[in-house]
Amino acid sequence: MKPNDNLFEKVKEIIKTQESELPVRAVFVDEAQFLSESQVDQLSDIADELGLAVLAYGLRTDSFGELFPGSKRLLALADKIREVKTICKCGKKATFVVRYDSEGNPVKSGSQVDIGGNDKYVSFCRKHWKEEMRK
Repeated sequence: MKPNDNLFEKVKEIIKTQESELPVRAVFVDEAQFLSESQVDQLSDIADELGLAVLAYGLRTDSFGELFPGSKRLLALADKIREVKTICKCGKKATFVVRYDSEGNPVKSGSQVDIGGNDKYVSFCRKHWKEEMRK
């Protein structure tokens, strides 16, 4: 999907072409943090106007602790939010990620999204995220 793709229209087209097949009952979105705010609005239209279940999965914040625009809009519009828990190295719930460059250094500035790079992401609790980002 591209940021300007209209998800509502794409799903309507899929439903139209699937009329003789099994009915479309749900839409699943992975990496939902990369959706635009308008695409999240379109997902809510899919649920409200087309009556389909919409399940979206993604990160809440980037490695700088900032909300992704798509995640921010999802948090505002979602009927239900279920957190998938990850564990920090200390055993506490991990709610943050640190992005490391190819040399193992925490990335502290730059682009919110780095697709195709050699960076590595590690989950941390807030305390250890702060420690890593202060290195």
